[in-house]
Amino acid sequence: MFKTFERYKHNVLVKNYAKVFSVDILVKLSSFILLPVYLKLMTQEAYGLYTYLLAIISVFSLVMNFGLYVAQSKLYQDFQDEEERGSLLYTINVMLLSFLSACLLITYFAGLDYHLVALLFKNKIDYSSYRNSIFLAIVVSVYSFMLFNYFLTSQSIKHVQLYNFLRLIFVNGIVISLLFFYKADSVMVRLKFTYLVELSFLFVFGPLYIKAMRRKFNKTLAKKSLTLAVPVMLSAVLGLVLNFSDKFFLEKYGNFKDLAVYNLGFALAGVIPMMFMTFQNIWLPHFFKEKNLQVNKEKTFNVIAKSAVFFFVLSILIIVTFKLLLVFQIIDMKYSKVLYLLPILLLTQVFSALTPLYSNYIIFFEKTFIALVIGVPLAVISIILNLWLIPLYGLYGAAFSSFLTNFGYLISYYFIVTYLIRKQTAFK
Repeated sequence: MFKTFERYKHNVLVKNYAKVFSVDILVKLSSFILLPVYLKLMTQEAYGLYTYLLAIISVFSLVMNFGLYVAQSKLYQDFQDEEERGSLLYTINVMLLSFLSACLLITYFAGLDYHLVALLFKNKIDYSSYRNSIFLAIVVSVYSFMLFNYFLTSQSIKHVQLYNFLRLIFVNGIVISLLFFYKADSVMVRLKFTYLVELSFLFVFGPLYIKAMRRKFNKTLAKKSLTLAVPVMLSAVLGLVLNFSDKFFLEKYGNFKDLAVYNLGFALAGVIPMMFMTFQNIWLPHFFKEKNLQVNKEKTFNVIAKSAVFFFVLSILIIVTFKLLLVFQIIDMKYSKVLYLLPILLLTQVFSALTPLYSNYIIFFEKTFIALVIGVPLAVISIILNLWLIPLYGLYGAAFSSFLTNFGYLISYYFIVTYLIRKQTAFK
């Protein structure tokens, strides 16, 4: 046992994960611990609307990243020279700024978002009052993700820790205070001030990112970046269908109370992929640096085996904890249905968390178009399942549809990646 400890003690991956996780676990646990506070300060309808808007912002900000984070993670590791790395970062961000500005300005001034809202909402909302905050949220989400990805890709672990810790303290501290003292639209308060605080941290930490750039637009790197990024962006569009259609159809066949229950379940189960994403972000630079395919394959299998045990224990803890929160009335009994959804949602999120370990290989092989090959049929299947199951079984239909879709995603990547590894190995 002592030898095992010594081996892991000097492992760079383990040390980096421990450093990030030590702060990241506070962020993840705080979102769990503070849930009862937010549920007390918001009505069930308001919480349902807020989480639905948040889901919309999340999927659209991922699409409007245009897949360029993949190029940043992958190509950054291909260079050792700071000038080349700086040129890459500058090239990627010039393209991101151009594409994002064009999309959002056209959408905003042409009023295309009003048509989208008419499609996304059956239940009536005052969209005009949320409009500016939603556009702000998308922009801030895109650049926060790129900044955080850069810190992890460049292995600036201290900046990751500080960035996470300050966001945890100030976002929650300011938003909860305003919800408590400012008796107005709780959805507006939470939406607007969450992203205004996030924006302030972009101004604080962003200069570190900009400082690493070199003002030289490289057409060759731009082309290579887009070759990697475009299929990922298109797969993100499909991910919009895969990860959002359950909520979309639940809103159509239900109401914001149903969404509140369902999204609370997802928030609790979402602890699994959120925690694992920390490892994934730390893992990626090491994965891309390692050029020996067999070594990466063995490491991936090892991670999956250990993660499965960890996720099982964590899932039990989440279910027991939520049950206790209900028993002691820390969370209102109107959310009790979540308890019966949790086993399905937790297993779904395990599949969701493990899938990136296989999707890393299609970036490694520079075959990101495979994401489309997998995504298109699964997007169609997801819509069919939701149209069939949600009208019949409501919340449980949505949960089971998401379960089947994410299981299909994991299995598809497993078989395709296994084939690619065998094919690559056979040539050597």
